[in-house]
Amino acid sequence: MQFDEQQERLRQDGETIRPGPPSVLAKMLAVVIGAALLVVGFAVSLVMLAVVLGAGIAIGGFVWWKTRDLRKQLREQTMRAHEMREQQAHERAGQLMDIGDVIEDVEFHDENRQK
Repeated sequence: MQFDEQQERLRQDGETIRPGPPSVLAKMLAVVIGAALLVVGFAVSLVMLAVVLGAGIAIGGFVWWKTRDLRKQLREQTMRAHEMREQQAHERAGQLMDIGDVIEDVEFHDENRQK
């Protein structure tokens, strides 16, 4: 409260506290502190980037390692399905089909097979 009363008296007297222009030493100190803050900020960001990348690699490696059996099973199922599809295509090839009054020898081609 006492401080508020002093401020009020200063305003009534027409006196205001105005700082003078900053000295050369104050300007140099501001530049040095600003540069130091930039360097520290850059260093912290590099450390954080390294931590995030390291954690990402560790988590990715863990997931890759834990899902290796699942990926192996999926590959085997895909191979079995592909072999079954080819076997069915070979069985259908040469079947006789009754088309109206005409019996034709029909060949089926697997469009997915590479030539």
